[in-house]
Amino acid sequence: MKGKILVSLLAIALISGCAGISIPGVDLTPGVGVGGNGLEITSFTAEPSSAFSGSSVRVTMEVENKGGTTVPNRGSLIYLTGASFSEWSGGASALYHTIDKEMKAEDVIRGVPPSTYRYSTTLSAPRLDAGQANNYVLIGRLYSDYQTNANGNIWVYSETEAEAARAAGRSLYTPSFTYTKGPVGLSVTVSPTPIILYEGENRFTVYIKISNLASGTIYAPDTIDYSGTSVALNMDQINRVDVDVIPGAGLTIPDTDGCEGADQELVAGKDLTMVCDVDVDTEVPTFQSFPFDVSVSYGYYTERTASVTVQGK
Repeated sequence: MKGKILVSLLAIALISGCAGISIPGVDLTPGVGVGGNGLEITSFTAEPSSAFSGSSVRVTMEVENKGGTTVPNRGSLIYLTGASFSEWSGGASALYHTIDKEMKAEDVIRGVPPSTYRYSTTLSAPRLDAGQANNYVLIGRLYSDYQTNANGNIWVYSETEAEAARAAGRSLYTPSFTYTKGPVGLSVTVSPTPIILYEGENRFTVYIKISNLASGTIYAPDTIDYSGTSVALNMDQINRVDVDVIPGAGLTIPDTDGCEGADQELVAGKDLTMVCDVDVDTEVPTFQSFPFDVSVSYGYYTERTASVTVQGK
């Protein structure tokens, strides 16, 4: 994973009664994942948009980290290509540029804004004969690895404790999760809610929904060298994520296939829901909370286009 999660202040959201807390970049709503982007192309331009053949055109991409994960130095790659791009670049079918800067997520504690990055390069407009004109589309892509995390707190009650609470008019604590923001979103829900262990029972079920919440393409993590000159992906690497389900001490996933350290596919880019049974290993005489975390690691790319009309001379 090419980034570390900003976890400051997340712990305050793991207890009941904190619905009024607001932390930019983090969702505190139990059971609901958060959308958003990671590194986002905020602008992609080619100037001038109308040029004579052979003249210089300045292509500029501006990037901002709008996610909840800090991307390390040389952990992302800009890729420029387009129709007849070799006519612009002296024969190359694409240009590659590694972002040589740590792209930090917003630091809400210190009031530090997210990192931005600006990349510019000058291309030479294709040669056309006098009287000819053509419109060219240039494509700018941005590739990086990410991780989206859900950090949870699951409350479990004995039958006796639950009945006593109800008789006294007290509400039972329910599972709650915090989420870091990224282009792939998580939503973790638990059934039943609240969790009450009746005699002879020790199992509940966790549902993990994974969704593409931005407008880019997911690919398997650690498949692209962000300091290299290739973004080639095969079909087996598209729409793939690595999922790590981490139950806290006292909890066990009896069937780990598909629930721990699992390579998962979002078929055709559509939502994926994993179903994981969880066993409570320890006796709960009254009520007890257990940590429960989920991490999704993945690569992601987005693109923008810019057009230039070239006239021959």
